[in-house]
Amino acid sequence: MKKRETLKSIAATLGVTHTTVSNAFNRPEKMSKEVRKKILDYAKSIKYYGPNQAAKSLRTGKSGSIGVIFNDQLSYAFTDPYDISFLHGVSTVCEKEGLNIVLIPLKTKDHGISDPLSAMVDGYILNAPYKNNIVTQAALNKGVPIVVVDFDAPEHININTNDLEMMGEVTSHLVELGHKNIGIITFGMHENKHNYYTLEGEIDTDNFVVKNRLLGCQNSFIEHNVDLKNIHIQETQNNEESGAEAAEKLKQRFPEITAFICFSDRLAYGLMQFCHQQGLAIPADISITGFDDINQPQFAQHFPELTTVKQDPLLKGQLATKALIDDSIEPGSYIYIQSEFIIKQSTSKAP
Repeated sequence: MKKRETLKSIAATLGVTHTTVSNAFNRPEKMSKEVRKKILDYAKSIKYYGPNQAAKSLRTGKSGSIGVIFNDQLSYAFTDPYDISFLHGVSTVCEKEGLNIVLIPLKTKDHGISDPLSAMVDGYILNAPYKNNIVTQAALNKGVPIVVVDFDAPEHININTNDLEMMGEVTSHLVELGHKNIGIITFGMHENKHNYYTLEGEIDTDNFVVKNRLLGCQNSFIEHNVDLKNIHIQETQNNEESGAEAAEKLKQRFPEITAFICFSDRLAYGLMQFCHQQGLAIPADISITGFDDINQPQFAQHFPELTTVKQDPLLKGQLATKALIDDSIEPGSYIYIQSEFIIKQSTSKAP
């Protein structure tokens, strides 16, 4: 039986230390390029591709991977511009630090996988999850380092944006243009819900982002003495088709609506498609606002530039990952990112 090659056997053959061979695979910055090349070339020649990661994990207590938990299916994460940019931010830091990424969606179809958190990771980034989701709660109680993004977990590190303030500015902008009958299109207040509400009363939601954005709207409407009975909310999924369907539901029930606040640009672009189909001019008949400031050329070339809130998901991903691996940042810390309200062509005075 052929003997199994190890770091020690390679070191003995090449006449170097075990640490030198280990550094060639794990810490290349600690050695010269020439020595590393010699070691890796020899390892390749004997078909040795690095130390056993499972054994390494047992020795060090580290897997070299982080888990990223987000709010939808895997397919959504690779098609949504916001999620793509966020994951890009995570990956740039992981690449630099030599870490792997395990993607964990909250929404999965049951294929017999009983525990989505079974993969060995050194910590989790929770990206805008629903608080009461079973995976969210399991992760929060896993006993590993955690950074939450667009969420509130006082016992962990929090990365948040000024959504409440931004939605106050969005709302004030529309009210000051004379709009008093306004629709709000949002992703679900609770997971998998697609209900209708008005903005009266206490905001009951399981999603931190939705809560802050609705509260920002509510506070501003109250400040401007707008009757909250005239503010109509429709929950839906976060994509263009759903945005169009939500707009149709609200406009059919409340034809007096003259402006829409959308909690994402994708929802706003779906609304724009609905307006085009119905012969409604933007912004002469309907004013529209979004959130994210994502680049969608296929819509931008056909519709007015979207009044929106510009945030930086790339930076969010980078900061979340750096915070997760930085031992100097204490659990309970809050790191804030400032967004910016940008007025463009999709809003005007009420008709």
